[in-house]
Amino acid sequence: MRVFVINLARAEARRCHMLRQLTELGLEAEFHEAVDGRHLTREQYAQVDRNTRRRMGLKPQADGSIANWLSQRRVMQEVAENGPEVFAIFEDDTELSPDLPSVLAALEQRPLAFDVVKLSRRTPEKAFVSSMRLPTGHSLGRVRYHDFGCEGYVITREAARRFLASTPKMTWEIDQAINYYWENGLNILYLDPPVVFHDDRGASQIEGDRALSRQRHRDTTNPAYVLWRRGIHCVRREFSRRREFHRRIREDRMNPSAA
Repeated sequence: MRVFVINLARAEARRCHMLRQLTELGLEAEFHEAVDGRHLTREQYAQVDRNTRRRMGLKPQADGSIANWLSQRRVMQEVAENGPEVFAIFEDDTELSPDLPSVLAALEQRPLAFDVVKLSRRTPEKAFVSSMRLPTGHSLGRVRYHDFGCEGYVITREAARRFLASTPKMTWEIDQAINYYWENGLNILYLDPPVVFHDDRGASQIEGDRALSRQRHRDTTNPAYVLWRRGIHCVRREFSRRREFHRRIREDRMNPSAA
């Protein structure tokens, strides 16, 4: 499987750490230079849909989140244009399991009709509903009601095309935008147990002061009104994700081979 790693040009230590892990696992990867959140341009800021977030009562996007969004979409755009049909994207602040190569090989065969398979789990305590078991001993299934994180995932070329077309501007952080299946329509499956883990021992290098970057774009509307809008949005999101989760579970049970 073709593997991409997103890495800042100045983050040499992370690049070396990822390269060492991949080499030990016998995997080859293409390193893509990440967008630097400390040096965003006016054109890059213009790709954020600030009006929609303001209507929802949400905080402005931080510069690091914008940079990560742009970086991962660049990889998707390249594959959408040139292939292959299935590929994996990794962030550079991850720890990789020895099981990763065999899992990637199994997923490349498309045992289920997935769009995205998340290789990491930020909240492993959430209930996991298994759809099938891989030859590696891992399970594919759904997390109630979704999980965050984009440390590592497998995505199809067609799913990348659809995701790019449906998200011309940034409303959510990349891990939210991908995981919000009730909005983007993608068939998101999770791996259990995970084979990619977030390494949070070091500070973020993709941006400077996160709070300061948000402060520059803050909503100056009355705080009470902002909280009201946020509450309305949260209720709608909760209803939508629960309804769609249960609909997909019913479909999985009726047609296990399609998951």
